[in-house]
Amino acid sequence: MLISAYARLPANTTAEEVYKVLALAVLVDLDTGIITEADCSMVTELARRHVARLMTGYDLNQGIGGLVERFEHGYHGAAKRALETALKSIEKKYEELQHR
Repeated sequence: MLISAYARLPANTTAEEVYKVLALAVLVDLDTGIITEADCSMVTELARRHVARLMTGYDLNQGIGGLVERFEHGYHGAAKRALETALKSIEKKYEELQHR
């Protein structure tokens, strides 16, 4: 299942000038809760790949605390808050899917 979320990017950053908002999309195996792929709207391919690496393989059934922790230790870019906001939105959408 593809789940996407959006969050406002910080002002006066290259990403904000190009995209205005951060788009974060994940493919999730609904049977296991595992994120199998992730992508986001960041300016550099390196940043997009790194975000995808941090997210891929994570089990959303564990809540996003562990995923936020991965970002705390592995991502120190200007879009950090926007990523965390989008992660919370993805968690909420995932939980809604689990209860349908």
